[in-house]
Formats: sequence, C-alpha cells, structure tokens
Amino acid sequence: MRILYFTQFYKPESIAAAFRACDHARYWAKAGCDVVVFTGWPNYPTGRVFDGYKVERLGEERDGDVRVLRSKSVVAPNTSMARRVLGGGSWLAYGILNCVLQKRRIGPLPDVVLATSGTVFAAMVGRFFAKRNRVPLVVEFRDLTYRQMAATGSDGRGWKVRLMRRLELSLCRDADRVVALTEGFKEALVAEGVPAEKIDVVPNGADIVPCRHEWSGAGALRLGYFGTMGISQDVPATLDLASALAKTGARVSYLLVGEGAARSLVEEGVASGAYPFAELRHAVSKDELEPLYASVDMTVVSLQKSGGFAGTIPSKIFQSFARGVPVLFCGPEGEACRLVRDSGAGLALTGTAEEAARALADFASDPELPKRLARMSESAVEFMEAGYTRRAMAERTLRILEGVRRRRLERSAAAKGALRPDDALCSDERSSQVSDS
Repeated sequence: MRILYFTQFYKPESIAAAFRACDHARYWAKAGCDVVVFTGWPNYPTGRVFDGYKVERLGEERDGDVRVLRSKSVVAPNTSMARRVLGGGSWLAYGILNCVLQKRRIGPLPDVVLATSGTVFAAMVGRFFAKRNRVPLVVEFRDLTYRQMAATGSDGRGWKVRLMRRLELSLCRDADRVVALTEGFKEALVAEGVPAEKIDVVPNGADIVPCRHEWSGAGALRLGYFGTMGISQDVPATLDLASALAKTGARVSYLLVGEGAARSLVEEGVASGAYPFAELRHAVSKDELEPLYASVDMTVVSLQKSGGFAGTIPSKIFQSFARGVPVLFCGPEGEACRLVRDSGAGLALTGTAEEAARALADFASDPELPKRLARMSESAVEFMEAGYTRRAMAERTLRILEGVRRRRLERSAAAKGALRPDDALCSDERSSQVSDS
C-alpha cells in the first residue's frame, strides 16, 4: 500500500506531532508499505531552520525506508497567533503549489492520503491533494483547534473560532475516515454532527526507554516540566504550586525546559526571584532531554482548568510514563487526570489552588515517598507496555488506512468483476513481522 502522509512537523523537530509522524511512518514502511511524508523544513520551536538544512521550494531526503518531502514556508518563531498563522498559512500556500506543480516529484498516486490536523493547514493541503487526485482521505485530529481557542480566552462566538470550527468540520465531511486522539475529541465531533461510526480513536503512545532513577527522600521533591510552554499549558500556575510546597519546608527543585508563547511569563517569574528553586532552560534535542528525565522525581503535565481541555491528553504523559517517571498532572477533570489515576503512575490535582497545594504537600511529606515513587514508576512502564506503545498505535492506524483502501477497491471492483487476491494492502506476513519485532 502506498501512503502519502501530510504533517507540518517531522523529525528532527522535538514536538509531539513530529514524534508520532516519524514513528508511525517508520513502522508502516517496515510493514512493507511505500510511505511518503509531505512536511515542512524543520524549525520548531525556535523559528530558525535547523543547521544542515537549506530551504528549497520542495526538498527531498530519506528517513530510512521513508521518503520525506519538505515544502517551503515562511519561518517564524511560534510566539504569537499572528506568527503561527503566517507560518501555517504560507505552508498551506506553498504546499498546494507543490501539489500542483511538483506532482511528479511526489511520485505515483498513493492508495490513501493521511492528513494530520493540528495545525489545520497540513490537513488542508492533504485534502486538496486527495480531492484533486480522487484518492481516499483519512484526517487525523491531534487537537480540535476551535475548542482550544475558546478554552484559552477567544470569544467562542467570534469569527476566528467560528471560522476554525467550519474548517475542521469541513475536513470531517470530506474525509473517508476520521481519526481522533482521544474519546473526548470524538465526543465533541459527534456532538457537531459527525457520524460516530466514521470516527476511530487512536491515542498517542511512546516506546519504552530504559531510565535509571534515584528517588528523593521524604520532604523533598524534584519536579521537571519538559515541553511546550503555551497558553494552554498554564505553566506559570505550576510555579505557584511548587512555591506553595516550598513554603511548607519541603526541599523543592523545579527544572523547566521548553519554548512557547507563554515562555516569557515564565522567564519573568523566574527572573523576579520569587521562585528560587526553579531553573529555566531553552528547548533541547530529544537525546539531550533523556538524562533530564532521570534527574527528576516527577514530570509536571499541566493544562488550563477549563472544560474545553477535558478531552485532551497531553503526549507528555506518555513520554514520561515510557521512561518510568511518575506524572504530576495539574488541570481539569477529564481524560488526562483519569489516565493518570487509573494507571497508578502519578498524582492528579484538579481542585482549587489551595486544594492542590495541600494534596501535594501531603504527598511530598509521606515518609514512604521513595517507595511510593518507585511503585508509580513500575506502574507507568507496565501501563505503557500493556497497550500504549508506538507499535500498537501505528498498527491500529494502519488497519484503519487498510480498511479505507479496501472499501474504495470494493466499490470500484463492482464495475470490474472481482477484487484480486493480490490487492492485499500490507501482507499479513509483513504485518506479523512488525508485530514480532
């Protein structure tokens, strides 16, 4: 099966969308599929093209068995809505031009197009290509941007939110199949009129990474925040939570690593001297991040306490669990906090700031804290191995793509006779090789 995968982010960028796209594409190629990724030039999160890359209108490289096409865009730091729209909008424009003018470079028509939304621009380019060439389309929603915008302060009845809602729902209408990353996203789309039977849920995941830990003693807690510092994450509130814990006499350290639209607020807070326990660093590569996981007792995963984020599960939870690091979740009641609680691999704080501070203080003062953290670490790894590995998620997505292609073949076969046995998508033998690897 030939798969054309549209995603604005891809390796070597350190962002959840890039991790998912890269890992899935590699698994599909290993299963015997011909995979082409249509993406942008790597520049996230700094807004500067990575060293070793020279921007062309459409560049090409290999990622193992995956062919990667990189389409031009205006490169700008991800520090404001205007700059995000400029970067994404220009990627949309150049992407459509390349789909029209560089069709031969893209290669033979795929059997199915997978277009990931979040940003919506990548999905729009994928839809354009699929409709223009009459190829089946699967749209994957990593975020529902119109709900995220409303949850972070935009007027839910304003033109910006209404426009984004129309765009995202139009992608659902045009898609042969929709993939949502959480049950909450699926419920939201169904409430908007998208047929439930058209939507599959394939969560994020992560492969296990061995990580050796030495836990702090009772009355001490080393926290780490590793990831995007956007408006949605409300990272400044986590500084206040850690400060409340420090005021109880607990020995607290808090390492924050990342970029984003709200980083300046974190910088101001740390520079003010109000959080002497905090250390702020710029984003680093995935390899440079690995030893930092081993240096903390818990990673902080936060979301604004808005019902609009109740269906969101930050990928940082899976990344942390895969390394055996317990998670301290701060956010609304919903899927993320249930996942942390049900896994037994962390602490979920969803109440008021005062309630959260008391719960964290009780946790940190537990005389059995090192043993408790060790049990959480074991539970985290077991939880991931039980069904949230990248391989498991890639295989689930591949079955969806196979089903879409099969249904298209069956419809066309009615006019041609019968479906040939050699129209198999990715052979059962090759799929089993991936499962057993």
